[in-house]
Amino acid sequence: MVRQKHKTIGLRSIFMFAVIGIVSAASIFLTLESETDVKAYPAGCVSQACREAADRADASEAAAREAANNAQTLEGEVARLNSEIAALEDEISMNQAIAEDLSSQITLNENKLSLQQTALAKLLVDLHFEDEPDAITLLASSSSLGDLAERQSRQDTVKNQVAISAEAIKTLKEELEAQKASVDALIASAELSRTEVTNLRNQQQELITRYENDSAAYERDAAAARETMQQEIAAEIAKYNNSGVVGEGWNSYPWADRCPQDNVGYIVVGGYVCQCTSYAGWKAQEFFGIYISNWGNAKDWGTSARRAGYVVDNNPTPHSIAYSTSGIYGHVMWVESINANGTINLTEYNNSASSKSGLPGDFGARYNVNPSMYSYIHLDQRLW
Repeated sequence: MVRQKHKTIGLRSIFMFAVIGIVSAASIFLTLESETDVKAYPAGCVSQACREAADRADASEAAAREAANNAQTLEGEVARLNSEIAALEDEISMNQAIAEDLSSQITLNENKLSLQQTALAKLLVDLHFEDEPDAITLLASSSSLGDLAERQSRQDTVKNQVAISAEAIKTLKEELEAQKASVDALIASAELSRTEVTNLRNQQQELITRYENDSAAYERDAAAARETMQQEIAAEIAKYNNSGVVGEGWNSYPWADRCPQDNVGYIVVGGYVCQCTSYAGWKAQEFFGIYISNWGNAKDWGTSARRAGYVVDNNPTPHSIAYSTSGIYGHVMWVESINANGTINLTEYNNSASSKSGLPGDFGARYNVNPSMYSYIHLDQRLW
């Protein structure tokens, strides 16, 4: 019986550990999901209109950057096309020079061929009139048969030389004309390519102008949205803080409407909702886009920050995290500003002594605090 009892206890223990593991895993999942879904807005931007304006501004700025990047990319392409056009123009100029030279050579050879043809015609006419009308007369005028053969051979040689020279000049002319036709074809092809590249370059230039205009328009939209956002922030600050300084005793915590009644109800960025770690984690996200998780209780934040590579010292700076190791859990606060006398102004959650309601898990602000009471985590300064 004893062994059976031990066995039963062992099974129960295993079951309990399994349940705890599942719950822990679920908590981690919810924490990661919550931290991922949270978007950092500027301090004081808590109204729906302000956040919509901030979203519009972000979207317009992103579109402006994209349009500007597209324009810059096209500018590089246009520069490449301009180089290609210049190369084609150089090629056309070179081939036109070659074509002009070939035209000159063709004209020269045409003149030579004309002279050769004229010389051949004159020679044939001269020979015709110099020759006697018949062989008997030619034979009678010759001193011998050898003289006759020599005269006949000399005439044939002259006619052959003139004919060969004329044929060579004609062949050279035809070759030159073929070369010129080939060069003319190259010129025509290069001019066609230049026209196509020029058209493409002009299209790209039109796109550059459009993207530049789009970028300017998006920037104007972003500026208008930012102006709306700042107006909303100013209106919110006016409700809670007469000084008009963003963050100076003003609550930007996104879950403020759930505090203090949801105290430690669930984990959000930095820690449990309405707790000091959650508020400090939110401020880190709001100002620096840093998502803090798994830094433990407030008293452990100094050690966790050092491990994460941040500077931790005793020198307060605006927008640093002040922390105390006193008490069971410690406490973390957000340094809003430094006064001229060296004291600091803090905002915090879950300090009933500073909260307006006097309840745990509520927002509070303290002014002219002695800085030597705390240590400080500098999220804008890293050890490595």
